[in-house]
Amino acid sequence: MRRENEFLYMRLYHTLKEQIMTGLVKPGDYLLPENELCEFYKMSRNSVRKALEQLQNDGLVIKRPGLGTMVPVDLVISPSDRNVLRILTPYPAHFVDNGLPAIIDAFSKRYPHVDVKVLSLPALNFWKSFQSSSEMGLSPDIVMVSDLQLADSDVLAPFSDVTTALEDRLHTIYPKLLNRFRHEGQLIAAPLTFTPVFLAYNPQLFANDNISRPTEAWTLDDFLNAAEGLTHVSNGMPVRYGFSVYPYISRWPVLALQNGGAKEGGGLKENSLRTALTLLQDMLYRRRIATMYPESDANPFLYEKAAMTLTTTFEMSGWKDRSLSFTPEVAPLPFGPLKATLLQANALMIPAEASSPELAREFIRVALDPGVQQAMYERSSFLSVIREVNQAACTESYLRALNIEDPLMNNNFFIHDLFNEAEIAELKSEFALFWLGLESAEAAATACAQIR
Repeated sequence: MRRENEFLYMRLYHTLKEQIMTGLVKPGDYLLPENELCEFYKMSRNSVRKALEQLQNDGLVIKRPGLGTMVPVDLVISPSDRNVLRILTPYPAHFVDNGLPAIIDAFSKRYPHVDVKVLSLPALNFWKSFQSSSEMGLSPDIVMVSDLQLADSDVLAPFSDVTTALEDRLHTIYPKLLNRFRHEGQLIAAPLTFTPVFLAYNPQLFANDNISRPTEAWTLDDFLNAAEGLTHVSNGMPVRYGFSVYPYISRWPVLALQNGGAKEGGGLKENSLRTALTLLQDMLYRRRIATMYPESDANPFLYEKAAMTLTTTFEMSGWKDRSLSFTPEVAPLPFGPLKATLLQANALMIPAEASSPELAREFIRVALDPGVQQAMYERSSFLSVIREVNQAACTESYLRALNIEDPLMNNNFFIHDLFNEAEIAELKSEFALFWLGLESAEAAATACAQIR
């Protein structure tokens, strides 16, 4: 944990330094207060203070008692005579740390005269921060976003159609991903990488308890029996669960999708909801072979306190900094007869007011070069948006376990294919009692079905 905290403080240090060096935070401006930095960047106060101390040691900020942390009025940032490509990204974003560097390296080799600068803004209120930075004169050439950040169509107006940047490569990209980033007949973003929600398991715990590891043919009963056998109780208290689940909209709908699928036009069928929620309630409160966790860092799976969990390749990329004592493996989702799951994706957008739109288009072309996508996968295990790259790099059984082997990809959904932002907020409120075990699955399913 100590190593991870040190890594986090250095990430914040570099993020704030880049904001100062690019002029987003100008001489005489104050940084956000410590408590807001903690909230926006999801860090402890200790990590924030260490990052600020490093900036102060570099002479980039000064402490003003009672006022805050300010960039010195007399700080001079020497302009560079080299071409600069500025990429704006949300923070935190695992892909920025573990996948994007491979693409930047490839671009830098082809365009050695261009400096690539990555500037991160808090994922919380990202578009508000983006608008504020634009008003202060920051003009990024590329903005990296997730599909979740494109739920509001109002934010798409200031961005250009990227179809010309892709040219002859459109046919190589999964249509499901392209369709997610189309808006009013334009391809408003170029998909960069994606992930399904899938089931990860700890093979060591399976072996220790003499439980057969998951196969392609395993069923819901096999899963439940394994979860029960992997759950350990001592003195009447559970010390390990068979399964852990994050009670958020980005995870649990997978169970409903596998039990009947989505309604035409969005939402989930009430019967599939009832089946999924009954299954969750049974595991959590009747059989007590599963547990919930409130934050991704608190997942019992990471501490070998749960043997299986729902996750994504994005989330797993952050696990390597935790020095896990085991290597997670992937199992097919066993929750129902329909092979379906949720998708998430990262994409690149070009602002209409980009200072170097030509360089931005070239960066996108490099990012979607099959060789670069393959190098990205080999370096980070992030999936390629190009079907043939994944087929060459991964086994068929692995792709089937992820539910992205043809034609399974067509069964999958992005969360905003099912619900809009207002509906997601309503679902969170409606499910509060359900997750506490104080509302029936039937009542929760009925309430959810009525939302859309």
